Amino acid sequence: MMNEIITMEGECLMSKTKLTLTVLVLLLGAAQLTAEPKSDANCCQPMPVGGMEALERNIIYPTFHRLVGNDADVILTFHVDAEGKVSNIQVARSGGANFDNSAATAVMNTQWNPAMQNGIPVALTYALPFEFRYE
Repeated sequence: MMNEIITMEGECLMSKTKLTLTVLVLLLGAAQLTAEPKSDANCCQPMPVGGMEALERNIIYPTFHRLVGNDADVILTFHVDAEGKVSNIQVARSGGANFDNSAATAVMNTQWNPAMQNGIPVALTYALPFEFRYE
């Protein structure tokens, strides 16, 4: 008799588990069917005040590397808050200390417009590549 109760309880528990999992799968499946990517029409990335040209004016090619003709690629990530203030600059891809510092200094010395979403300024962590080429 004790075995029958355990078996019955086990079957009930298993039945409830299957039902819960089935409902969960159905709910997740429905969510996946209705998910759509956000349109870029309602949002935009942070931009330097005056456009990318304003940022380019603040970039100083490291003197030694310019003289010897060294090139580099640097990727920085940084946070731009809803007021356009830059913080937390990090090097995601280094081109060497001098190039990294030059890129970071240019970002800090440039005024930024914040990212926008549906016409409202929002904070965003942004990744920006820099290409140092001596021509």
